[in-house]
Amino acid sequence: MSVKFFGQFLIEQGEVDAGHVRQALDLLERTNKHVGEIAVETERMTEAEADRVNQAQRGSDLAFGDLAVKLGVLERQDLVDCLRIQREGRLMMGEALVRLGHLADDRLGEMLDAFKCDQAQYEVGVMAHLPDPLANNRIAPYVLDLLPKFARRIADMTLKVGDPLVLTQSPPFRYRISLPVQGHRGLEITLVGDRAFCARVAAAMAGQPESALDEELLVDGVGEFLNVLCGNAMSALERDGVETTLGVPDHDAELADGWIFDLATSHGRAALVLAQF
Repeated sequence: MSVKFFGQFLIEQGEVDAGHVRQALDLLERTNKHVGEIAVETERMTEAEADRVNQAQRGSDLAFGDLAVKLGVLERQDLVDCLRIQREGRLMMGEALVRLGHLADDRLGEMLDAFKCDQAQYEVGVMAHLPDPLANNRIAPYVLDLLPKFARRIADMTLKVGDPLVLTQSPPFRYRISLPVQGHRGLEITLVGDRAFCARVAAAMAGQPESALDEELLVDGVGEFLNVLCGNAMSALERDGVETTLGVPDHDAELADGWIFDLATSHGRAALVLAQF
């Protein structure tokens, strides 16, 4: 068992294949709207204002709508209305597969119940399962909490963090980008992944299509994503009175110890490695 999405679970159960899930993901991407898109389409916000909020999110642990209200470009009632429109129009993975004819309607409820049972152990949250060294590290919880949020906000990627396992060997991923945060029990944060995952992150950071990325831009983009992630974690620590400093990134990290967290992602495969020093 491992942390996964409903589409991955259905593939493992033999209900659908990977091609079906890709088609469903494409349908979800075309159908489901972000709050910013809804605000622009309904003329509650201009595109320039939405871009301003998107950029500001890189330095703020606030959802798009809350940050837009804080910046004064969206009224609170307009946000409530946009969230209602988003909720009423949201299409879920199972519904998309049914709509496309890849999953029988009478199977959906049964498979959702089975998926809920399969993933029940992860619903408690990864923070409850941190080993003692990480649980006592002030940086680690912030990084783990912020990672899914910033994956969504910056790269429009859904991401779930699995439980930690002791790292026994270097993970078999092509890209390994690490960034040390020095301070209260220093922590090296390493993001490892395949090209599909890293290209998605790097393209979002660079504001370019994935096809335009060479190897240098790709690893630099993932490194900049880590900078944003760790910078926000450090800002939160500073509010708690804990001073930290950011070290120099390593684009080809050698991983020998620490804890590895499997990442279920909507694009490619990846994992997070945390090691104290």
